[in-house]
Amino acid sequence: MHTQISSENPHVSSENLHVLDRYSFAWEHICPGGRAHLDFGCYDGTFLQSLIGKGIDRLVGVDVSSQAVEKAHQLYPHLDIRHLPESSALPFEDKYFTSITLLDVLEHVYDQVDLLVELRRVLSDDGVLIVTVPGRHIFSFLDMGNLKFRFPRLHRWHYCRKHSRQEYEHRYVSNPDGLVGDISARKQWHEHFSRRKMRSLLGKYGFRVELFDGSGLFARPLGMLGSMLCFSPSLLQIHRRIVNADFRKFESTNLFCLIRKALP
Repeated sequence: MHTQISSENPHVSSENLHVLDRYSFAWEHICPGGRAHLDFGCYDGTFLQSLIGKGIDRLVGVDVSSQAVEKAHQLYPHLDIRHLPESSALPFEDKYFTSITLLDVLEHVYDQVDLLVELRRVLSDDGVLIVTVPGRHIFSFLDMGNLKFRFPRLHRWHYCRKHSRQEYEHRYVSNPDGLVGDISARKQWHEHFSRRKMRSLLGKYGFRVELFDGSGLFARPLGMLGSMLCFSPSLLQIHRRIVNADFRKFESTNLFCLIRKALP
């Protein structure tokens, strides 16, 4: 972990002051007092809300999920959060935003090229783009986000048992936003990225990586273990300490990128 986390960071607590996640990383690298910030794939607006204290003139969030946007409007009616259909151009002028976040979103997107081209267009020349993605590493195969693609029948049975058949059909079969859960129906895979792949992809479309950071190594097997310890609060507390230590010591499960435009 290279990023220093300040005590003012709203995404940490006294228990995990030195634990880096995508929100705490992004918050640290967004400069205060900017003209405008865009959170692409803002979900329910929680991260955007945390930027209010940064003194940024305008905060904007967009998301392809109409359900997520509806939830954001209920939680934070004062925020400018919009529904943006998949593969749509961003409705903003060139070089408008001084900072942009793309937090655990790129791995869900089918048209990654079109998205990166659009983000570069609306980012100011001296602006910063912050991207977080799942890292490609030895435990990537344990990603539960791909369970629905690896074992569709098992996933359908489990989801219908926990929720309902109607909700399953709406979320995974006939989603009006063109998604399978939260992943593009045209992509149908929760992608993982190495540092080399990220540098290459971003470099092709006019970006340069200024800083790589990350967290965790055993997070996926530890997460599976944690789901089996719900019966014991004392064991869960020990488990939480181990997870926090894993996030501090290693940089493989989550990959965080601080990015600038590659200018001539």
